[in-house]
Amino acid sequence: MRFLLYDRVLDATKGESMVAVKHVSLTEDHLAAGYAGRRLLSGSLLLESMAQVAGWLVHLSTDFTVSAFLCLIDRAEIVGELPPGRALRVEARMLGLSKRWAQLSCAAYDETTPIARVARLNYVLQDINDPAEVAAEENRFRYYSGWSLDRIRAVPTGPVPR
Repeated sequence: MRFLLYDRVLDATKGESMVAVKHVSLTEDHLAAGYAGRRLLSGSLLLESMAQVAGWLVHLSTDFTVSAFLCLIDRAEIVGELPPGRALRVEARMLGLSKRWAQLSCAAYDETTPIARVARLNYVLQDINDPAEVAAEENRFRYYSGWSLDRIRAVPTGPVPR
């Protein structure tokens, strides 16, 4: 089973940034047990949401020609709470991208109030050489982002930090 911890990608620029949203509902199973005695989105799930969005920014920035494996989370801070009924806005920024690695930062907000931030997420990259697999990754992003293929292929490219 795969858990997506964002609902929709709102905006993206290849090599630069991606913004996604997660609506937190009281009916989500992972909130049933609560967190610290309260029904909140836990810090580990906040980090997972940010890692998912950052990972998709890597995929999009490389035209889906790599697999990205998260290998480091550095200076993660949970600075607020997100109760049910609220929307989590996740913003990922590319800090650097090479043939073998990607480095990003990420922040999560409840509207404009900071909830969590990660100074650095490092990903190790592995090439995808099979065109059918590249097409499958692009299609997976289409499904998970809520975007059409035309919109995906029209995403602007920003300056890629090296």
